[in-house]
Amino acid sequence: MRSFSKLDNFLGRTNELLNTISSERDSDINYPASNISEGELNEKERKLSSSLMRINHSGEIAAQGLYIGHAFVSRNEDQKNLMLGIAEEEKDHLFWCKKRIKELGGKTSMFDPAWYCGSVLIGIMSGAYNDKVGLGFVEETEKQVSRHLDGHLEKIPANDHKTREILLQMKVDENKHGELASSKGSVEIPNLVKKLMGKVSKIMINISYRF
Repeated sequence: MRSFSKLDNFLGRTNELLNTISSERDSDINYPASNISEGELNEKERKLSSSLMRINHSGEIAAQGLYIGHAFVSRNEDQKNLMLGIAEEEKDHLFWCKKRIKELGGKTSMFDPAWYCGSVLIGIMSGAYNDKVGLGFVEETEKQVSRHLDGHLEKIPANDHKTREILLQMKVDENKHGELASSKGSVEIPNLVKKLMGKVSKIMINISYRF
């Protein structure tokens, strides 16, 4: 019965995420760019910003998979709640990215389901090995995402103030969650694993940028 309950909860969370992804809710209440005027962007600049935000949206989908996968196998109730709490807090990022992509006339990645499934598996494997290791994966993920956002902040057009404000707030949240994982006793993962995560991330970035 315990296993069934965990599986039922996992499927419920996944279904909830799918509804979140497909939802047209705008999340105006927390939208960082709600009070910022749209800058003058030409077609090339709009396409660039849209592509970069599509990457960020895919990254947030993957992060949700990591958190939910870890929570599914966690043997520690506090750890499980921590992961689900972070996932819940970062749902706004999905809405922000999707809203901005729509404003720019773009579309989200057709490969988002693949990023989610792959990240769930990584979350399950890291969480099953050790809760502290799982926290290490979360901390490293947040660090890599933060560096990735820094790169996008340098690439986005100078007049795209709305996208810039969204990315800055996302960076604040990612850093906070990375620090939270560290404070809970995360174990630093091996450099080889960090490099592998980076390579997998580059594959996702290259594909999501185009599709």
